[in-house]
Amino acid sequence: MKKSLLLIMLLAIIFPLSACSSKRTKVSEPQKLSESQQIAVNSKKWDQQTKDLAVVHNSQYSDDYAGSVHSVADFKKVNSETWVIKAKVLNLGKVINKKHSASELPPVFTRGEVKVDQVIGGSNKLNKKIINLVFWGGITSKDNSFSFTDKGIKKFDHPVLVQDDNAPLPKIGSEIILAIQSVDWPYYSSYEHLDENSFKEDTTFQPVMTNIHFWVKEPGAKEFVLNNSLIKNKQDASPIIIEKSMTDEINQEYNN
Repeated sequence: MKKSLLLIMLLAIIFPLSACSSKRTKVSEPQKLSESQQIAVNSKKWDQQTKDLAVVHNSQYSDDYAGSVHSVADFKKVNSETWVIKAKVLNLGKVINKKHSASELPPVFTRGEVKVDQVIGGSNKLNKKIINLVFWGGITSKDNSFSFTDKGIKKFDHPVLVQDDNAPLPKIGSEIILAIQSVDWPYYSSYEHLDENSFKEDTTFQPVMTNIHFWVKEPGAKEFVLNNSLIKNKQDASPIIIEKSMTDEINQEYNN
C-alpha cells in the first residue's frame, strides 16, 4: 500500500513537469510577412546590392519616339499572347549573364517579380497572378561588364549597374502599366540563359513597346508617368501631344 501511494505521488510530480517542459520547448511558427513588409525587405536587399555600383547609362533607342498606338482604347486591342497589365513590382533580382556563341556581348537583364492587379487588355488568365518579367538592364557579372560609348564598347573588370535610359528599371513597390508578351522559349531560354536563372516558361513574359508605352507610379507618387527618362526630357523641351494625352488617359482610368 505504501509503495502504491509512493508511486502515485511520483507520477503526480513527473506529469506536470513534463507538461511544463513541453510548453516551454514548443517553437512558435514564423509569421508570414504582409505584402508591404515583403516589399520593404526586398527593396532593402536590392539597394544593398546596387548602392556601390557605378551606373552605366545606355540609350540604344534614344531616337524612337513614334508609337504604334496613340490612345488607351487602341492600347487595349492587343494580339494573341499579348497583354496590357496594371501590376505591382514585388521584387527585382540579379540575373547571371554569360557570353553566347552568337554574340561577343552577353545580354544584361533583370528578373522583375510582379503581381498582376488588373488585366487591361488580353485574356484574364494572368489576372491576380504573380509573374516574372524580363527587364533589360541590371547588374552585370564581374567577367561580363561593358557599356556602349561613342568610341565603341567599353569593358570593365568589375560589376556595374546597366540602365537602359529608354526603359529604366522600376523601383520595387512601384505600380506599373505596360504591354507584355509570352517569351519565345526555345530561342530565348538558351540565348538569354533563362533556364539557368530559374525562369519558368509558363510564368515568364517580356515587356514590349517600353520606349513609350510603359508607365510607372513610384511609391509615394500621386500619378503615373512615362518610365522613359529620355522621352520625359524630350517633353520638357518640346511636349509630345500623343504621349501626354495617353498619360492623361492612364491617370484618369487607372490611377486609384
